[in-house]
Amino acid sequence: MQITTADKGAYTLITVSGRMDATSSPSFDEAARALGPLPAKHVLVELHGLEFISSSGLRSFLALAKTVQKAGFTTAFCSLSHMAEEVFRIAGFMSILKIYPDEAAAAAAF
Repeated sequence: MQITTADKGAYTLITVSGRMDATSSPSFDEAARALGPLPAKHVLVELHGLEFISSSGLRSFLALAKTVQKAGFTTAFCSLSHMAEEVFRIAGFMSILKIYPDEAAAAAAF
């Protein structure tokens, strides 16, 4: 799994690609912790290159969303790969998380 983080002004962009499973999701958790105990801005997670996600990866996304919400900001997801969209739909995430077609649409919503 590859993770990149970029400061985009009003939000932090986290791009995730590859496989997010029990072995690799701790790397995502570490990147999320690097934002601080209470992040200072919105967080956008871009998933265009995500090839696989397990329940531990879903758990990591929920933990990030909860932490960002406690700080008074929003976590959103964009550019979901076909596989990620299917898993999010099955898990019920499409109705509990903010999902956008691309970064521009998410940035406009922040």
